[in-house]
Amino acid sequence: MKNGTITGVHQDQKQKQRYHIYVDDSFAFSVHEDILVKYNLFKGTQVDEAFFQEVVLAEEKHKAYLAALRYLGIRPRTSSQLQAYLLEKGFSSPIAEEVCQRCKEQRYLDDQAFARQWVDERLRIKPRSSYMLRMELQQRGVEKNIVEEAVSAVTREDELAAARALIEKKLRRLTGKPNPDEERKLLSMLMRKGFSHSIVQQIRGEMRQRTDHEG
Repeated sequence: MKNGTITGVHQDQKQKQRYHIYVDDSFAFSVHEDILVKYNLFKGTQVDEAFFQEVVLAEEKHKAYLAALRYLGIRPRTSSQLQAYLLEKGFSSPIAEEVCQRCKEQRYLDDQAFARQWVDERLRIKPRSSYMLRMELQQRGVEKNIVEEAVSAVTREDELAAARALIEKKLRRLTGKPNPDEERKLLSMLMRKGFSHSIVQQIRGEMRQRTDHEG
């Protein structure tokens, strides 16, 4: 744009936090009120090409930051998820990376906390094997060392409890004791969900012990 002087600043009627800037009585650009104040975009301020480009970049970064806060406000996310979201929204890779770093510094984004919370909630609400927990975190872009740290907290008793919970949920749908075919299907389900052979065998023994007791 050509050099000039800001001659008008008008608040948007629908989005009250946005302002339309006029240079030499012609519309030039729109900004969020935070950028308006930061760059003193009021009547009389001189604008040249370099200053204009700086303001446009700052406005784009601010848009990306606000989009990130809205996205993170829905539920916790990983750094990888946030970056992918910003790229999908059309922001450049450098801006997405910068916003992710800013959110980390402000503790809005914490992959370690995310991984710990994911493992804890999965074990309580949606029982999983440590293998499945590891896969789920990796699918969400969590770094391998952070995944291993979070999953290493899962004990054998945690996995047994998760396996028992899954089996109990299935058993409630059966009428009477499981027959051999149903037992095989239940144990196969545990194996598909990543439980170790020793866990599956212990659950198998517990199921048969209970069947014998009930019989």
